[in-house]
Amino acid sequence: MTPSNQVRALLAFAASSAMALCQTGLPSQPVPPQNPITPAKAILGKLLFWEEQMSSNNRVACGTCHTFAAGGGDLRRATNPGADGITPSPDDTFGSPGIVRSDANNRYLPDAEFGLGAQVTRRASPSFLMAAWFPELFWDGRAAGAFVDPDTNQVVIPVGGALESQSLVPLLAGDEMAHDARTFAQATSKLGSVSPMALATNLPPDMAAAIAGGETYADLFTAAFGTPDITAQRIAFALATYQRTLVADQTPWDRFQLGQQNAMTPQQINGMNVFNGPGRCNLCHTPGLFSDRQFHNLGLRPINEDNGRQAVTNNFADRGRFKTPSLRNVGLRRSLMHTGQFTNVPQVFTFYLNGGGPNLNNKDPLLLPLNGPPPQGVPPPAANDLINFVTNALTDPRVAAGQFPFDRPVLAGDRVPANGFLYGTGSVGSGNRLPQILAEVPANVGNGDFKLGVGAARGGALATLAVSLFPAATTIQGVNVHVDVFVSPALFWTTLGGAAGLPGQGYGTVQFALPPEPLLRGITLYSQWFVWDAGVPVGLASSRAAEVRLF
Repeated sequence: MTPSNQVRALLAFAASSAMALCQTGLPSQPVPPQNPITPAKAILGKLLFWEEQMSSNNRVACGTCHTFAAGGGDLRRATNPGADGITPSPDDTFGSPGIVRSDANNRYLPDAEFGLGAQVTRRASPSFLMAAWFPELFWDGRAAGAFVDPDTNQVVIPVGGALESQSLVPLLAGDEMAHDARTFAQATSKLGSVSPMALATNLPPDMAAAIAGGETYADLFTAAFGTPDITAQRIAFALATYQRTLVADQTPWDRFQLGQQNAMTPQQINGMNVFNGPGRCNLCHTPGLFSDRQFHNLGLRPINEDNGRQAVTNNFADRGRFKTPSLRNVGLRRSLMHTGQFTNVPQVFTFYLNGGGPNLNNKDPLLLPLNGPPPQGVPPPAANDLINFVTNALTDPRVAAGQFPFDRPVLAGDRVPANGFLYGTGSVGSGNRLPQILAEVPANVGNGDFKLGVGAARGGALATLAVSLFPAATTIQGVNVHVDVFVSPALFWTTLGGAAGLPGQGYGTVQFALPPEPLLRGITLYSQWFVWDAGVPVGLASSRAAEVRLF
């Protein structure tokens, strides 16, 4: 399909959505009249959704935590230690790794829970697919249907704007995309200064066509909204519009509803009957959307760990309740429930087989054990058919294959390792602690706020960052050196933060701009930290080294 045809297909998707959805059993998709779907807004939203430069560290896009290969969730799975700060422990949850904490100036700052490692969200990333049908979003529904413009504090969409409300939250969330105290003015200003999709490769045809003429984000906002102003409201409108074009309605179940009797296997048909019968799944996962769009307490965890919907409504009756997700494409998910503690559908079935979780405080009365005798019970053969139905018959093959409109570019975060391109071995300092180099920020030319950091060093010490065109493999007075410090290195000096003299408490950042010079692409720089450490006999410690691969 040519780029122009894909744009036409995108428009056709929006224009015919109500008719198509009714035919396949989905309720009509709600679209607020204040933000009608247009091709220009949809393609802008698609670019923004996959734009890592929306984040403070150029490493996190909306699509980093919400991927089609994971059914709209996150293929990654990291541990959040919970309230006790200990892992492993019973209150651990599994969420999405976000950014390393940074202060208001975007300089590295140790976090109380995660230190200088990637912060991890408290809850698993919910699927963004089918989100357009939900009146409130996030697991607890805190993204309300009334969308308020954060710049004017005026209600712009009184009803049906949950997608718009949700879209802006990660931009300022410190554990997802933002440095401390980030503002929308900072986020929009940055977006106006960068080249669209400068970090991504393998752009889908419609995205590539949209910026083929060297368009800036100001140009793209002009096309979508009539003027070049980049505002928080417009970002929200574009992101929401894109997500409303992602209608995963070509599952085997949908084709079966349209009369294709062979669209589902006999086992899946039986599984569907179990789903709507003794399995009682349809009581909360209403066929069509496969969600009742309500909030339920499954007894999964003690309420004092996470009170869910109650934190939003302040209603005692909502304690421990969380949103019922759509089961469409759930077979692709790798992190299930708001805690992320299950990794596949059979594990979830076992949970429901026993009547849900053991925590009875406000547990939903709809949850009954399924391991009794028929007709209430679900014996093993029926259980296998039920799992087959949920896993396979509710998966849209376009989502699984990453086919338009469920296509995506390759992000820098997919290519740059989580800790950067590290090599060599360092030399320990005070307390036998090895200074840690922080080199996860992608090194794209034109990045006006590139940074390299150091942590786990002696607090308050003087540190030197050496950056060279050449690597090395030598020792100087017994200290491991992996960059050429003799042939024209760039040296950056800084005094580390952290309590003076304390081992492992020192941290620091060097920030500098990478010139917007295309000839620099393909060059590799070599970097390493040296900490002047009075706590070791030689007086010097070193980190591992990192390649800074310019692109």
